[in-house]
Amino acid sequence: MAQVSGGIGEAVAAVLVIDDDPQVRYLIRLALEEEGFDVATAGDGAHALQLAAERSLGLVVLDVSLPDIASAMVADQLRAVRPAVPILVITADGRAAEKAARLGAYAYLHKPFDVGDLVALVRRGLQADR
Repeated sequence: MAQVSGGIGEAVAAVLVIDDDPQVRYLIRLALEEEGFDVATAGDGAHALQLAAERSLGLVVLDVSLPDIASAMVADQLRAVRPAVPILVITADGRAAEKAARLGAYAYLHKPFDVGDLVALVRRGLQADR
């Protein structure tokens, strides 16, 4: 499991995956859990913010298109409760780099993406948070 601070007995920080497509959420969760990460998922911004208030988060994978709350607002509210949480943006939009920069993300992936790239970027984001 990915640990933010790595100390014995310390809480494991989850990777929160926020995407309105249940298949995408499932595939990301499966890929990350196979690598030993603790993964929580949300299909919309409201559920994501609820999970962020309840759990220790090490990283957020955020789709830029959510059905209920704009991704920029979700990112801002996540940072209000978890100021240093790294955000990895995923999008099918052609302006991924621009959108990721606006959200203050450390990286982005364009859908469809390679699972190996996803895992590598999640590892990078968690290492940067130490």
